[in-house]
Amino acid sequence: MIEGILEYLANNPPGAWAGPLLGVIAFAETLFPPIPGDIIFIVMSGWAVSGGLTIIMTTIYGVTGCFLASCVLFYVGHKPGRQFVEGWLKRKVEPERVDRAKSLIADRGPLILAVSRFIPGVRSLLVFMAGSSGMKFTLAAIPLAFSAAAWYLLLSIAGSIFRSNIQAAEGFMKHFEIWLWIILAVVFLVFLVKRIRIRKARR
Repeated sequence: MIEGILEYLANNPPGAWAGPLLGVIAFAETLFPPIPGDIIFIVMSGWAVSGGLTIIMTTIYGVTGCFLASCVLFYVGHKPGRQFVEGWLKRKVEPERVDRAKSLIADRGPLILAVSRFIPGVRSLLVFMAGSSGMKFTLAAIPLAFSAAAWYLLLSIAGSIFRSNIQAAEGFMKHFEIWLWIILAVVFLVFLVKRIRIRKARR
């Protein structure tokens, strides 16, 4: 699929539809995470920038698509998603773990959502869980918008650098995700050490 996109980009200049297409890519990638949307967005944003679209505009289109998809995920989690969490999921997973996850989202939901786009593999699930936890959308909207803005600004800058070089885009995402996991592991260890110290201090 990506090869076909690159062939099209090589033979066609970006038109007025390039910006809205970035929004569609961001929307689809957020709603259906298996789609390699990040790499496609980098390549397409680089192509759009070469046609005169600014980095700010590519970011705005990406944020718009991502935010709209996040609204859908939040709504699904808030309505039918609650039945899924309370029913099927609790039959497959220990109810205490599900309740703990919901409690974590309820207690630190805004912070988690603010960095959700930077957590590989579960970022869309976090939005779904935030909706099913009972969090109000007015509380989730700003963190979701912030996370989307930071993420798609990063991808737009990468696109302006790598243009339509798919190998460079793939390499960037691969190394970036490695560093993300390292940072997340360090943050988790720090959090774990603090929890252990607090428990020892209470004894």
